[in-house]
Amino acid sequence: MPSDAPNEVLNPAAHPEESQRKSSLTLRTVLVTSLVAVLAVLLTGLAAFPLLRDAELRDQRRQLAQIADTAATVTLTTAGPVVQQVQERLISTLRREQISLAVVQPDGPTPEGISQSQLASLWSMNKISFSYEYNRQTYLVEGRLITSNTGLLLIQPTTVTGFGWRELWGRIGLAIVIGGVFAAVAGALLARRVTRPLRGLVNAANRLQAGDRNLRLEPEGPAEVADLAVALNQLGDSLALSEARQRDFLLSVSHELRTPMTAIGGYAEAMADGVVPYDEVERVAGTMLAETHRLDALIADLLDLARLGAVEFPVDIVGVDLRDVARAAGAVWADRCTAEGVLWEMQLPSEPALVLCDPRRVRQIIDNLVANALRLTPAGQPIVLQVALEATYGYVEVRDGGPGLSDSDLAVAFEPAELYSRYRGIRQVGTGVGLALVGQLAYRLGGYAEAGHAGEGGASFRVGFPRGQVLPE
Repeated sequence: MPSDAPNEVLNPAAHPEESQRKSSLTLRTVLVTSLVAVLAVLLTGLAAFPLLRDAELRDQRRQLAQIADTAATVTLTTAGPVVQQVQERLISTLRREQISLAVVQPDGPTPEGISQSQLASLWSMNKISFSYEYNRQTYLVEGRLITSNTGLLLIQPTTVTGFGWRELWGRIGLAIVIGGVFAAVAGALLARRVTRPLRGLVNAANRLQAGDRNLRLEPEGPAEVADLAVALNQLGDSLALSEARQRDFLLSVSHELRTPMTAIGGYAEAMADGVVPYDEVERVAGTMLAETHRLDALIADLLDLARLGAVEFPVDIVGVDLRDVARAAGAVWADRCTAEGVLWEMQLPSEPALVLCDPRRVRQIIDNLVANALRLTPAGQPIVLQVALEATYGYVEVRDGGPGLSDSDLAVAFEPAELYSRYRGIRQVGTGVGLALVGQLAYRLGGYAEAGHAGEGGASFRVGFPRGQVLPE
């Protein structure tokens, strides 16, 4: 695959939709930060207003109480030049602060909005302090007893001092404007910081799509963006590894297909040219038939491996005694092993090994495992087919006296062409189709497949199936 991406892929300007998405992210960041700032100012103002209002009312009531004390003192003081000056100053203060002054008596009239019941405590406690509502207006009242039956009331509307809702909204509006401007600037800077590494990630993804598997990104920006860069690096590595395995798999399969086809083609050409003696025709035809069967089996395995990922892959789950399947397979492979000089051995339990599986697929698994073992096991060494039971599984196991596998091989034994790529040119090795099919079939049947070291000196492959009972016909 090419390693260099086309210029139009790497150039963000060549993709106006992507540019719009990036601009949209910046715009959304600015809008969100501005909205948060506006809401923060608004909520803070609304929350603070009652507190400020209460504080203002307390201060207003305190000042009104002081004026009331002064007014009572001046009223009780005999006339004189100094007192007259104080009275004049008091009157001026009352007018400036819009404070009404009223004289009340127990049985006399009261100011509008105030009842005699509200003044009851004045006659017993010499002073009174309360507020009342009148014509949608709140008034503060401070009363002082001048004589035993005369009281002095100072009345002031609460809207005269401090600030009201209109002034509050004005101040909040100003704060919103200032906060919104700063939030917009901060949001733009934040969006720029976030989108800059994102643009690099977009370019990297485009390069991956174009086939560049050698790119490396430096993790930068926020932690989430840095994690995404690491993930893209890992994705590139995984894609490179997967593509390498695919190439090796195709190479191994093509090699495996070419071998029987070459043999069949060579013998067919020789027979067509008449160079095969009459007494050799039967042997040559048998060889061609054997290679044809080998080719057909490989193609069938390839098709099954390709179809395993599909839902419609046929699986017929029934109750099966693994011993029966093993005996049927052993009757065939015992002769083939003997012909190759390999020792054949079967280890079967005395009692039924009942599992839930597809017997045809189990036979397919055994055939692939034994064929793989026979390919690598030298003459004079054993191949063992064992059936046994575990707590929840029954399993078949094929062990051989061949070269075996390393510890690192065991983890990838069922990966297509993985062992082929490792041992190509070192020792005889197959395509890996058979082992890959075994692993996929085991998973599809609800079991497991694992590779290990055999006591016979070679490799061991075990495939387990869920235990069960023979289902009624």
